[in-house]
Order: sequence, then C-alpha cells, then structure tokens
Amino acid sequence: MFSIIAPTADSPALMQVKGDLTIYEVQQAHEQLMGLLPLDAPAWQLDLSGVLELDSAGVQLLLALHQALSSAERPATVLAASPSVLELAGVLALDALYPVALAED
Repeated sequence: MFSIIAPTADSPALMQVKGDLTIYEVQQAHEQLMGLLPLDAPAWQLDLSGVLELDSAGVQLLLALHQALSSAERPATVLAASPSVLELAGVLALDALYPVALAED
C-alpha cells in the first residue's frame, strides 16, 4: 500500500500510496506506514494518484501523517491525487491544505 522512494541530494522523499484507504484498510495501512518511518528527509512529496477508494478514516491517517511530518519540520506536499481523493478533499474542504493536481491518465 505504501512505498517510499528515498530522497536524493536534489529531490524530496516520495511516498506513493496505492489501493484503498478506508476504514477496512486503515489499521493495516497505519502499521505499514509506521514501519517505514522515520526516514530523514528534508521534504516529502505524497503521490496519492494510486488511491482507488478513500473515506474519512483514510483522510484521518493522511492528516496524521501530514501533521507528524510538519511537526518534525519536514514539509509535505501532494504531488498527485486520484479523482476519489480530490472528490473527498473537496467535500471536506481539505483541498486548501494540499497543493493537489489531478493524476495523469
């Protein structure tokens, strides 16, 4: 579900999220995510273009990740987002939190 591409000297760390991120998967996703972190990177990019289904539990996990990275002074931006992510972010007025762009087909 989560994969991390380590940062290089000239690029931030990239976290790719694929699959569903709903109440049914969020505990497993949280455990997998905590197993991957911490990775010392000055900045992070989140690729959410592979998220097929997202609900409020998945949003809570993404917001917790964003807050944890921000608290560690590691800014996070969303590089791309799937239509389901954009739809829920719009409904919850979260689109202002992330500079998101539609995923390329």
